[in-house]
Amino acid sequence: MFINLRYQLGCLLRKSGYKLARDYRWPQVHGNLLVLGFALLRARRNGTIHVLQIGAFDGHACDPLLEILQNENVSAILVEPQKIPYERLVAHYGTNPRVSLINAAVAERDGVVKLYVPGSDASPTASLVAQHHRRFGSDAKDVREIEVDSVSVGSLVKMFHGERPHILQVDTEGMDYQILKWFFDAGVEPEVLNFESLHLSKAERLASRQLLNTRGYWWIESDQDTFALKESLVTAQQN
Repeated sequence: MFINLRYQLGCLLRKSGYKLARDYRWPQVHGNLLVLGFALLRARRNGTIHVLQIGAFDGHACDPLLEILQNENVSAILVEPQKIPYERLVAHYGTNPRVSLINAAVAERDGVVKLYVPGSDASPTASLVAQHHRRFGSDAKDVREIEVDSVSVGSLVKMFHGERPHILQVDTEGMDYQILKWFFDAGVEPEVLNFESLHLSKAERLASRQLLNTRGYWWIESDQDTFALKESLVTAQQN
């Protein structure tokens, strides 16, 4: 099934002026695929496109949504637990009424959680997974354990005031499958989604593929991320 879906999505990409290569690299294609998903949404929908980004960091470093968030038809909620990157998000988006910022980590429930941060400064590899630093060769003594506010998926959904996010971007250093599952369990299935699958275990990666298939997504998995489109969004463009 995956090969067939990949072929069909490749045909759609070519029709839209994009090329799907076997050996592609992030972030160039990563960004292009999200922009393509946004273009498909704009072609089908009138009005506002709602975007939710989990793990926004500072809004600049390899941010795949940077171009999309400039669009006046986009309303976004950006979530980032670390203080310094969050302050940079405020500096960048604080005067934009279309963008809401949340200084918290997404977790199972609202409250406080432990975040593990390698090094003495903010880090794009900070994680709720205690041993995540080992993937980067960091020594345990160099990892800071800090407490940050947490927000549940249910609370995030309420912030959309009855709407649902059309685009979901997740980059949470090993928590991505769990967060995706929380959204699906809450009945939230964005038409376009992208999550970092690089740090998932083999079991989680297989489970994420099965979950996407079950929920009616077409998806492509690169060496870094998994990009997915609701099949109904794609087939609507072909009719």
